[in-house]
Amino acid sequence: MQTSACPMTPPRSRRVNLAAGGVLWWALASAGFGALGQEIAKVSVEETSLSVAAKPSPGKLFKLPGAFRKETPTSVDDLKSMQRHIQDLVSRVSSAVVAVRVGSASGSGVVISEDGLVLSAAHVCVRPSLDVTFIFPDGKTARGKTLGTNHEIDGGLMQITDAGHWPHIQMGDLDQARLGDWVLSFGHPGGFDPYRSIVVRLGRIIRLARGVVQTDCTLMAGDSGGPLFDMHGRVIGIHSRISDSTAANFHVPITTYHETWERLARSENWGDGRPAPQPWVGAWGLDHPEGFRVELVNRNGPAEKAGVRVGDIVRCVNGQDCAGFESFKKHVARTKLGELVKLAIQRDGLDMALLVTIEQRPDWLGPATP
Repeated sequence: MQTSACPMTPPRSRRVNLAAGGVLWWALASAGFGALGQEIAKVSVEETSLSVAAKPSPGKLFKLPGAFRKETPTSVDDLKSMQRHIQDLVSRVSSAVVAVRVGSASGSGVVISEDGLVLSAAHVCVRPSLDVTFIFPDGKTARGKTLGTNHEIDGGLMQITDAGHWPHIQMGDLDQARLGDWVLSFGHPGGFDPYRSIVVRLGRIIRLARGVVQTDCTLMAGDSGGPLFDMHGRVIGIHSRISDSTAANFHVPITTYHETWERLARSENWGDGRPAPQPWVGAWGLDHPEGFRVELVNRNGPAEKAGVRVGDIVRCVNGQDCAGFESFKKHVARTKLGELVKLAIQRDGLDMALLVTIEQRPDWLGPATP
């Protein structure tokens, strides 16, 4: 969850692009889509205190190009058909993806009913009955409230309270989802930016479990609460946590929203037992003969503030040898919030020392990221 909101400035003409994360057709793998779609029933914010929305009913499936049913695309025509389908999908669903502001924090969400029910992550919602500002891709805003929050699995629900007929998409399910299925991730990394289109990443499902969906779609701070779509244009997950690698990230499975719908619609708050604050540096890397090589520096994190750069070789932590990235993580885990840590770094063949102030790990990070 991004800890500061981006300033609002007048929007200019915008075009949705398939964004960061590399070439469109990398890492081709098995495809296979199905899953019954489900469409959420309507419920007003006044009704949620007395009753709950009806159980979602099956939605519509779209016919997919044959290339999606192959283990890998086998021709240029296959790639072109997939590209056309994805471009059409982006144009159909992007209007329902919103940036959300709760207090001074920002995240993402997706509208799933005409009267403005919005799925997001529990750590974006925080708790029920908080004021929310929703920002649509064209820059228009709407007011709303947080409803239920399931902190056990990070599922949350919000409601637009302004009158209107809101663009929305269908909820799906994961009954027929398979490893290797193609998916699209949407979000607002860094918060809403009127001079940038919605950020869209293409990826695949790399893990399916009862409590989590993991994909190789790149996620960043501010994407939390945004939707993960299958190739039928139905939301099948909500962005939750970033792992050690920005290309292996975790999503709340849509299944849990179906299973806990009544509690979410009643504005219940549960599972809010927060873990103790954990130390954080904001750098990730790969093992190197001299220590570890920095591959990622989190924006506005402690490492970036201290001057750590991608490509630096971290050799020692507080005078102790750093024998790889796992060793570095152990050093960080032994520190305290606010403590100054001295990193011995090699940069472009030159030795230097940097002082990093340990901070608390943000909610949007997975538990293993230092």
